[in-house]
Amino acid sequence: MGGMSLPSAPPAFDASDDTGADGRADITAAVGLFLVEGAVLVVVFGAWLLSGVSFFPAGGAEVEPDSLGGYLVAAGAVGLFAVLAAALAFRRRAVATAWSQGLMAVLVAAAVWCGPAYPDRTGERERPAPASTWQGQVGCRSGGDSDECAGSGR
Repeated sequence: MGGMSLPSAPPAFDASDDTGADGRADITAAVGLFLVEGAVLVVVFGAWLLSGVSFFPAGGAEVEPDSLGGYLVAAGAVGLFAVLAAALAFRRRAVATAWSQGLMAVLVAAAVWCGPAYPDRTGERERPAPASTWQGQVGCRSGGDSDECAGSGR
């Protein structure tokens, strides 16, 4: 047998070397990104909700609320960031971050998709109060005798 060597197996995985630092970093990144993106979305939609509020009502002019479109674009940017972060986390095998960012992307996509169906607030101040459609005579309200009836003439 002249000098032929057999292939050797790679070294076995040693679990004692694993400190868990990568797992903790993954979970920390997942929670941190989810909270930061959630806070940004709260600020974006909070700004939209407050866009029609006037803190000085004695000024006379009413403040017209903003349309939802621009705020949905800002939310879509947060969703795009979540998609990119999920793809990067998936490539780095950061499972918790990939899943949390995927969830955030799905939630933002649902909000952006359903957002245009939300009723617009711009015309809600111009609608007059509905008029009464009651055509009949007003009846007695107290349940007593006819002296208490509005149409009795007494």
